[in-house]
Amino acid sequence: MIVAGLLLPVVLAASQIPPRPLTPPPPPDPDLVISYVTVTASKGTAPRLTARDFQLLEDNKEQKIDYFAVLDQPATVGILWGAGTSFDEPPPDPDVRQCPRTFMGGMVPGSEYFFVQGDTVTTPYTTNLKSIPLAFRLSGSSSDSVYLGLDVLKEGANSRRILLVITNPQGGGGGQLLDEFVERRAITQGYQIHVMSFSRGAELANHEGQIFLNELAELTGGSFYAGIASTVPCANLARDLRVQYMVGHHSTNSARDGKWRRLTVKVNSSEGGPKLNAGIRRGYYAAKETR
Repeated sequence: MIVAGLLLPVVLAASQIPPRPLTPPPPPDPDLVISYVTVTASKGTAPRLTARDFQLLEDNKEQKIDYFAVLDQPATVGILWGAGTSFDEPPPDPDVRQCPRTFMGGMVPGSEYFFVQGDTVTTPYTTNLKSIPLAFRLSGSSSDSVYLGLDVLKEGANSRRILLVITNPQGGGGGQLLDEFVERRAITQGYQIHVMSFSRGAELANHEGQIFLNELAELTGGSFYAGIASTVPCANLARDLRVQYMVGHHSTNSARDGKWRRLTVKVNSSEGGPKLNAGIRRGYYAAKETR
């Protein structure tokens, strides 16, 4: 099910966005493979890093990092609400309802967002945090809803684009679009998907739906949180995403066969500092020679 009129105009007041340095765009090179890298620390905030701190591997073979950028500018965020409606009994927990505001409040100032409830964009692009709803008429995190979120993200004003899915253990199922189709679209677009799945402790889970959402997070280099209602994970995720990295490499495998290439990244932890962990999308499909 595709909802008509998905491509919304981006209207941003210049006065709402503080001046910031621009990240140089990757060079126009069709063979340059670009990926986001997120670094977390075992304690506190990860330090600022350079290209020398990373080791990039494709199919377990080390790759030279040909492009590197620090991403600390405002981001574009799509918030997909699938954690229940205000008409449910009981309604969503207050901490869960507060999660979108907590997350956006912790992001880089000037970050824009849009809000999706079910299969409807209820808040178009804005930087005004007060427009984030605290009561919800619709709810859904199916494959259809995720596809909608990814489609609207294409219209974002910022180069860094993130889809945040807030759901519960019953989320992830019920869509008409095949999971594999949406997963392929997520891989192609290259946007990160982060999932927050909040439970009340005794709910029956939609295991297939949760597997789908977890798979999306891993494929795109995002994250999947499953736990009880709290605003802490939302604040921690925003902290971890305030500074990210973009790396680019030319694969040592020159075959244009359209096959899957698996990516991994390692990061050096400084002596005496917190242990660092780096995440990257699971992989990508190589270009395929056309005839």
